Amino acid sequence: MRTGRNPSRPGRIPDAATTESGHVQAQFLRPEQILAIRRRTSLAFLPLGPLEWHGPHLPLGVDPLRAEMAAVELARVMGGVALPTLYMGTERERAPAMLRHIGFKGDEYVVGMDFPACGLRSLYCSEEMFGLVLRGWLDLIHRSWGFRRIVIVNGHGGENHLAVINRLRLEYEAGGEVRVAMVMPALGFPRGDWGHATREETETLMARYPECTDLRTLPRRGVPLQNLRWAIVDDGTFRGRRHTGTVAVVEDPRDADPRRGARIFARTLGRLVRHLDAWLNRKSVPQSRRRRRKV
Repeated sequence: MRTGRNPSRPGRIPDAATTESGHVQAQFLRPEQILAIRRRTSLAFLPLGPLEWHGPHLPLGVDPLRAEMAAVELARVMGGVALPTLYMGTERERAPAMLRHIGFKGDEYVVGMDFPACGLRSLYCSEEMFGLVLRGWLDLIHRSWGFRRIVIVNGHGGENHLAVINRLRLEYEAGGEVRVAMVMPALGFPRGDWGHATREETETLMARYPECTDLRTLPRRGVPLQNLRWAIVDDGTFRGRRHTGTVAVVEDPRDADPRRGARIFARTLGRLVRHLDAWLNRKSVPQSRRRRRKV
């Protein structure tokens, strides 16, 4: 599988819109090129994610940027078109148990990753707004452009955010007119094991946007990264397996390596392609035609 890596610049993921394979992003394509893709595969990729705090060392656009990187490469490998990135996502208040896992007392009101110590709040929208806008985009891609296969490339892991996407995905799939899938640009997909602003996110961003990351904003190595101070949280803490209040050493973003980030990105793409190939080979059964289970 080609992932667009440029051997002349090791450890860096190249600009996906300007590699030698040609443009696959809709905003760079002429009408006849869009129509040709629709005839050939009818496959469209919609990347999305909110502008969200990812520690002081990463840009706010980590989620949508990683989603866009994956969407463009998936479109290139699988013969589809990548839609413009939707910089949008939603979050809810943290449950008391989750707050205690992270290091809070448990009675605080904390939405998503907007911890009190953060210097800038994330741009989360309401569930209602997110659902309406995403539905509108799905309708535009299907009804206005006539694409029958839509892949939402989602960079954000908020539980209510995922619930909105899955609810719409099931609704459209049940209708039988259009196929809709959701993937996430993380090596752990679809298992769901990943941290927030930890090593994987940091080094994959460094591989593509080195100028947008700055590890110097974090304390020196050896000093534990406090969850509450930096709003950087590892997977084990999110799952309730760790209760130290600090980032696990194996996920420490200060150990990020852009060369490894490029390799991880390539492996992630391979997994996503295999996942989507399997999805495309499964036939969607409209809800009205499904046999009801006997009680």
